[in-house]
Amino acid sequence: MANSEGIVDLHREISEAVLKYEKSADPALLSHINDGFSRFAQLVTLFLVSERDTYYGYFFMAMTFRPNPNMDAIAGILLDAYPPIFEANPLRLFKLSLKEILYVFCHEVDHVVFNHPAEMVRSNPEKQPDLFKLFNYAADASVNDQLNYEAACGKKFLAPPKGIITSQFISARFNIAQVAPRQDYLYYFNLIKDVALPEEMGNSKEPGFEGEPLAGGFSVESGGDEGAEFEEGSFVGGSAEEAGGSVEPGFEEGLLIGNHSWESSTGEDEEITGTLDEMLESATKEFLNNVNELMGAEARGMMPAYFIERLEQINAPAKLNWKQLLKKYVGTISAEKIKTKTRLNRRQPLRFDLSGTRESKTLKIAIAIDTSASMDSEQLRQIFAEVFAIVAQRRCEITVIECDAEVRNVYRITSPDDANLEVSGRGGTCFSPVIRYINDRRYYRDALLIYFTDGYGEKSIPRPRTYRNLWVISGATVHLSVEQPYGLVLPLEDA
Repeated sequence: MANSEGIVDLHREISEAVLKYEKSADPALLSHINDGFSRFAQLVTLFLVSERDTYYGYFFMAMTFRPNPNMDAIAGILLDAYPPIFEANPLRLFKLSLKEILYVFCHEVDHVVFNHPAEMVRSNPEKQPDLFKLFNYAADASVNDQLNYEAACGKKFLAPPKGIITSQFISARFNIAQVAPRQDYLYYFNLIKDVALPEEMGNSKEPGFEGEPLAGGFSVESGGDEGAEFEEGSFVGGSAEEAGGSVEPGFEEGLLIGNHSWESSTGEDEEITGTLDEMLESATKEFLNNVNELMGAEARGMMPAYFIERLEQINAPAKLNWKQLLKKYVGTISAEKIKTKTRLNRRQPLRFDLSGTRESKTLKIAIAIDTSASMDSEQLRQIFAEVFAIVAQRRCEITVIECDAEVRNVYRITSPDDANLEVSGRGGTCFSPVIRYINDRRYYRDALLIYFTDGYGEKSIPRPRTYRNLWVISGATVHLSVEQPYGLVLPLEDA
């Protein structure tokens, strides 16, 4: 129990130092508090790994700790560093009881495990402040409900701070009946994302020490005793509520002032923010895999099921999307070479009578539509809109080829409005007529062929003489009857 006693003593020491610092603002005392936080974090890590919860303990083994008395939030994990940094404001953190501090530590880990950093960026591409605030409510409700459940199931070393955001808070604050507990962030976010923030939520105010709410859904007003001790395997007298009991949120105190960012950059550089979700997701993947590598086989077998599921998800091969692939192809298609008298011949530069060459800078795309497929007008409209959005910055020539058992119609379009959307239900399907039509015309040698079909047709086709080929199937990709499609086969709808 040496670890337990050391944590209790150190927590009491730092809490008392914080109270003294508030009265004196002594820099030497602040330095002592910061040093104490670093020692406290090391003891928490050792305590969790050796005596209480190896799952969270391994996460803290895979990161470093840094005190920051100037941050508005109580704590947060910075993912744009290696190893990730657990940053906390000790002046706020040690206003909480010992059980509540451990709750804060575990709370921040769960945000990362559930991929909330990257999801926050994706959920709000226009960076609306109110939407970020709503995301934090949803993410905190998901994480805190799970932690409260774990505390009730036996993790008596955890206790929720007063005023945390939970599903009960979401229900009461947004006046939504029958909000289910222990759901993922998306469930809560979809419930509240289109609901106007109550007036008091929209008002920005500086967080303070006396019961005002802070980032992460925590209030610094603690309901516990500072002199918490261990008894029968758990902290005693150190929580606002017993960990296993029903926690009634303080609805007037649970406002979320500030947002999680999970990265230390300012976010003002457009080049950085444009890929911020990818950076955060990559950092999360690396972090979780590092934690997994620290574990032995026995420890790994004791991990929660949701951790194992997350590892499988982040390490699964990426699923291709036909729109993403089209963007990639557009960037790699070489422009056609045409002769010009304005340039010298590169092979014989002294022969002024010979023409040189230049790139036409025109992107050629052939869109083949299987008129017997089960695509309706709305799907076709979306397809053409997507294609034109992808090639918007390129000079391009788009040809539409309608075909069932034979080529029925060929025409050029310059905008989505030019496309014929009434093309369904004309009979059987053959893919070869489109391929032969393209192969017979040199114009398509450097073009991209995209074939939209339900997949049912011939088993073999001639090899298309185009630059690249892409099959987009309206159903399952296994339905494509062609045994050798000479190109990638992807579903029309994202999985």
